[in-house]
Amino acid sequence: MATNEVVVDGRGRTSLAKVRSHDYDRYLVEELPDGTLVLTPAVTVSALEMAALRNPEVMAAVAADKATGDSTLKPHRKRSARRPEASAASA
Repeated sequence: MATNEVVVDGRGRTSLAKVRSHDYDRYLVEELPDGTLVLTPAVTVSALEMAALRNPEVMAAVAADKATGDSTLKPHRKRSARRPEASAASA
């Protein structure tokens, strides 16, 4: 593990671009009594994802889907915004 120096700007910011070796974009930061900062890669889970992970029926469906390889689960697709010309034509 290499040691690199980073410089903090007047607003207390720095860049990790030159020192990080992974593509993580979120970190938990712990400050030790001596001022050492420890950055630990983190993953944020939404409330909806957490509810699904805690739901035994959802987890059973996911496990069954993985076991068979024949997917019955459909990915959530965001609705696209309605085009103004489409809504004007229907008015």
